[in-house]
Amino acid sequence: MSLDNRTDINDCEATTGWGGDDAVTVTTLAGQFFENTSSLSTQLSNVDEHMFTTEDTASGGVFSLDWSDSTLYMIVKDNLQQDAAAGGIQFVIGDTTNRPGYDIGGRDAPGMPLSKYFFNMKLDVSVIVTTPGVFTDFAGTEVNMDQTKVTQVGYGSIHAGKAQGPIDNVFMDAFRYIDNDSYALTITGGTVSVPETMTDVVTDDVAGGWGMVSNPVGDVYYFGAPTEWGEASASTNHYFNAEGEQWYLFGNNGGGHALGATHFPFRVISNATASGSFTLSNVSIVNIGTRAEFLFDSADFEILDVDSCFFTDVGAIEAPLASGIFTNNIFTNCDRIDHNGGDMSRSSVILSNVAADEGALFYNQFANPDGELDDMSFTQGATDHHAIRFGTNVPSTMTLRGCDFTGFSASDDVDGSVFRFDDTSGAITLNLVGCTNDGSGFTVDDAAGVTVTVVVDPVTTLVHADDDSGSDLQNARVVLEAADGAGDFPFEESVTITRSGATATVAHTTHGLETGDLVIIRGAVQPEYNGPFVIIVTTVSEYTYTVSGTPDTPATGTIISSGAILSGLTDVNGDISTLRTFLLDTNVKGVVRKSSASPRFKSFPISGTVDNVVGLTINIRMVSDE
Repeated sequence: MSLDNRTDINDCEATTGWGGDDAVTVTTLAGQFFENTSSLSTQLSNVDEHMFTTEDTASGGVFSLDWSDSTLYMIVKDNLQQDAAAGGIQFVIGDTTNRPGYDIGGRDAPGMPLSKYFFNMKLDVSVIVTTPGVFTDFAGTEVNMDQTKVTQVGYGSIHAGKAQGPIDNVFMDAFRYIDNDSYALTITGGTVSVPETMTDVVTDDVAGGWGMVSNPVGDVYYFGAPTEWGEASASTNHYFNAEGEQWYLFGNNGGGHALGATHFPFRVISNATASGSFTLSNVSIVNIGTRAEFLFDSADFEILDVDSCFFTDVGAIEAPLASGIFTNNIFTNCDRIDHNGGDMSRSSVILSNVAADEGALFYNQFANPDGELDDMSFTQGATDHHAIRFGTNVPSTMTLRGCDFTGFSASDDVDGSVFRFDDTSGAITLNLVGCTNDGSGFTVDDAAGVTVTVVVDPVTTLVHADDDSGSDLQNARVVLEAADGAGDFPFEESVTITRSGATATVAHTTHGLETGDLVIIRGAVQPEYNGPFVIIVTTVSEYTYTVSGTPDTPATGTIISSGAILSGLTDVNGDISTLRTFLLDTNVKGVVRKSSASPRFKSFPISGTVDNVVGLTINIRMVSDE
């Protein structure tokens, strides 16, 4: 079930109110009308000529309407017109004094094809308000035209040849309009077992004489107006399915006049009082002219599944929410895709049409994307854009798996680096597991104030603690550090420490550490300097950490530093873990204890080797100390 949301202004069923360079005649000949039972025919020649009406057939009588932010539609048959560049097709509007015909197409840009050789033509009035383009003044002057008080609408053309004899050569069959930023076509209906299909939509369109969609051949469908599947507020259930189809979205007149930049939206929408599903599989969606925005980010869907589809030259895309599926798709020369929590695994983003320093994909969810972007691939487009832009609302640790990046800059902090981070404070770790590139590396463009660490092919180091009965033990304190100097971490190396305010600066020759790593400091006479700390690396031989109090500076004593893998408390599952890249197998040692609150347990020494390919898991059962 589909609905035309536009407003009729003249149905071209009667001659009342019509005027211009010829007369109009009601014709009921088969094949010469598209909607209802007749059209209006006229004869236009090889000079600028037009026909117009002042009659509102929907309400009766004349009209005066503000169309300054509206799109107008007409259904016309005329196969003799000149090319678009010569003003072949013109959309005519007028006030009481002025009547320009705006060039919108021609025989090389005839509009969206319909049946019976009719075409759907569009004029976005908001565009010609600011940029009139080429026009013909049929009365008055265009510069004085008041698009907020339109009283006339019609069709104009210049033909390639002079009309011969009394035979009419133009057939007009409907004029309609809708406010911009609205959806002209609403698609609902269907059932769980028998969902609505494009065949149903075309059937409704033909029956209503709308001219918004057509089916020229086989599984090919044309869309000529903003479309929504479902409804934002009504309780009508809606179920839609399409498989193996080709959709072409006409954001212009097949060339010629194009709609305003944001005036060709498509959306999939539902609400809490209706049931809905929307599924696409192996559908190719190709945009022509003004780019269609696609909004898939509606809540309240039972099923929203877009899989193995092809999007080409499409505008901005809002991907589905967490419950939606958006997998195995290919996006070619599309505008930015905003990720909203749904699964986009195995999708490819190729040659994105985004500005320099923008991201082909924008991720701004306070959740780890692990599992949602797996095995995606990104290829840079014509500008120096990023593959993924991370917004300000992201967690401190994120993981991407199996992603591939091609064509991006090998330099950090430039337009075109692989990743961009918008946060201006804190520390972010991005783990890349099994990700690949074309040799340019995994480069980062981050804002001032944030520290971003990219960890390539990390392995998991995990310690799991059970209590004496075998149940998961929460809040056990775990420390796990380097056991010798043979691995990736420094081991008991001599350092010196100075302090300025709350910042302790450690001089540690060729330490090999990274920002966000843990160290354990021992041996300082001033106890505030001792303990496990997260560091910020400033040079290859220096790092800093935050110290409490105001201990003497420089620190005194025989001070040593060791790299640590874990330092913290087990979670509700009895686990504490970290992801990190290891170049070498690394021997570790440590202790697990819980003595500050009941139930208390004896300290339990732990040790092992972190394999740089598979990681390390240590499972222990604590011994009660009560």
